[in-house]
Amino acid sequence: MASAATNRKRPVYWKTGTSHGFRDAWSIAVFDHYVLGVWVGNFDGRANPAFVGRTAAAPLLFQIIDSLRAAWPEPSVPHLPPPGSNLKRVEFCALSGDLPNQFCTQHVEGWFIPGVSPIKTCDVHREVLVDVASGLRVPLDDGTRQLRREVYEFWPGEFLTLFEQAGIPRRVPPPFLPNNGSELASRSGQKPVIVSPSKKEIVLASTKRIPLRAKAEGDVREIFWFAGKQFVGKAAPNQVVEWTATAGDYEITALDDHGRADSHSVTVR
Repeated sequence: MASAATNRKRPVYWKTGTSHGFRDAWSIAVFDHYVLGVWVGNFDGRANPAFVGRTAAAPLLFQIIDSLRAAWPEPSVPHLPPPGSNLKRVEFCALSGDLPNQFCTQHVEGWFIPGVSPIKTCDVHREVLVDVASGLRVPLDDGTRQLRREVYEFWPGEFLTLFEQAGIPRRVPPPFLPNNGSELASRSGQKPVIVSPSKKEIVLASTKRIPLRAKAEGDVREIFWFAGKQFVGKAAPNQVVEWTATAGDYEITALDDHGRADSHSVTVR
């Protein structure tokens, strides 16, 4: 997902990427009058679970941007599209870069390419019920407690890790009140999404260790991995589980600590 990190009137438009098997981490930015690309990897193509675009390449990208701006300061000149371009000016949530929902309080305008640009409504800002006495979240109002409605940010785990490394605090939701049916309520959130290995991928058994990684909601603390009915291991959403597999067809499952799961088939040869 592309993002716009704004330093007052000087935005940075950037995107990250991670190649299959964690062999390449990259980040590209457009800012001021520059286009900057950062690649992190081994020249011989060896994989490393640390080669993740958002955590390996992005911090270096912004360090270089800060250095360039400090060494060669220049005014920010807006770049307007030529007349007749297939572009429209629309309003976005300033935080997520998506179309704002009713809980997004900060809006910005940006360019949109009709029929081309991917666009969806923001799902970062969500309203939850909070118990006034404890400050903890509850799934519904059963009339037994004094509650208040508050809006929090629901980020994927990898985003929260990046924010933490950058020292940027986020307004994350409080945990559920114990023994209050929170397990059932939390399943209404988004399930994990397996990003490695990819769906129906054919993996060579000579790889020895196959990295298992999934994206998850910000309130997920652990992901449990299964190959068929066999338990492989568990890890935090921002960590990789290494799976030693023999040849065969497998159904890989990532199960988060709220009971939500994603599965797909993988072939090891």
